[in-house]
Amino acid sequence: MKKSDLIQNGERLDDLQYENLYIIQNPNLYCFTSDAVKLANFVKAKPSDKVVDLCSGSGVIGILVQAKCNVQNCVLVELQEQLANMSQRTIQYNNRQKYFDIINAPIQDVYKKIGDNFDIVVCNPPYRQPSNMQKSEKYEIAICKHEMTVSLEDIVKESSRLLKFGGKFYMVHKEDRLVDILCLCRQYKLEPKELVFDPSASGAGQVLIRCSKGGRSGIKIDLYHDKY
Repeated sequence: MKKSDLIQNGERLDDLQYENLYIIQNPNLYCFTSDAVKLANFVKAKPSDKVVDLCSGSGVIGILVQAKCNVQNCVLVELQEQLANMSQRTIQYNNRQKYFDIINAPIQDVYKKIGDNFDIVVCNPPYRQPSNMQKSEKYEIAICKHEMTVSLEDIVKESSRLLKFGGKFYMVHKEDRLVDILCLCRQYKLEPKELVFDPSASGAGQVLIRCSKGGRSGIKIDLYHDKY
């Protein structure tokens, strides 16, 4: 099969500008934004680490983390079949099939399918409440932006289930949900260890979060200065 045959009608091929990696995207579905790249750059992993990317979409975070950290075992979990299929073809296009498993399923109870001994869980979740959804939004895009099929608590709870003791949870979110995030993380034994704020002049900025399962209290806080 030619590489060009992996790209279907209506899709485009975007340059990830790292190690000649490309990603297949469809502008009629959800396309990744800069927060996904920031989160991928924030993650610290060893080649031997087992990594799972929840709400993986087109697979950009998992693909970048695998490439940047030389991770040998990465699982992408995505609810939407079209996005999961697109990420599978992206991995084929980049000839990295041996490093990835694609799970097309809800994240709730996914630990029953893939196990509970991961070193790292990473997630770029829906940020907004369903009540803020615009009527004009396409459903396939809306569920990537709004907590319609998965809640913040679902994500934190499942991440804790997936991680081994001492495992790391990485997430990017809006800073106006920070109190909810920190409370839920502690509730599910994910101790917040690092926060990096990315302020915005137009409203709530973003925050990058790193937690350790079963970790001791103590946190590092920093401002974003083009570090990620």
